[in-house]
Amino acid sequence: MSSDPFHLNRPVHLARRDVFYEKAAERIRRLPSQKLIDEQRNTAEQALYLLREARRHAEAANLSEKTSTQSRLFVKFMDIVVDNTLSVTRMLRRQLTVNASDNALDGFTGATGTASKMSGHYRRCAVLLLKGLMNSLQQAEKPFRDLCQTSIAKMTSVDKARYEKAYKHFGELADSEAEKAVEDVL
Repeated sequence: MSSDPFHLNRPVHLARRDVFYEKAAERIRRLPSQKLIDEQRNTAEQALYLLREARRHAEAANLSEKTSTQSRLFVKFMDIVVDNTLSVTRMLRRQLTVNASDNALDGFTGATGTASKMSGHYRRCAVLLLKGLMNSLQQAEKPFRDLCQTSIAKMTSVDKARYEKAYKHFGELADSEAEKAVEDVL
């Protein structure tokens, strides 16, 4: 048994980190193929929830003295990915807002067509942000796999078994957890 009190739950935190990050990346890769803005926003919101959870568990796993420099860098990388996903989500939300027939932009300004122009602007911004986000995730694929493999290789057989059990469990729950989190927000 480790004298490090934070080491005990490290395999479970790592499993949640890995599952939630993978599920979020999967959702982000799906975004360009979705045609409806509301569907994209919903998917982006789910990805955002999953990324925040992945980051939170990466940070919790890093409380252990067994944390590597790469694990610490991953948390900082996650800050960037979370922020970029939040930006995409906000642009999609804004686009939906100004597309509404009773949008506040045209209503408050008394102008017509301003909302339409802004909708296109928000759309272009979302597309550019998404391209950058997808590029970041693509560049991170190999380093993330290496991080996972290194983390698992350093585990005892008992910790590996706990990690695998937790990974399977959270893999089964992550989708419904993300869907519920988005429903609670809306």
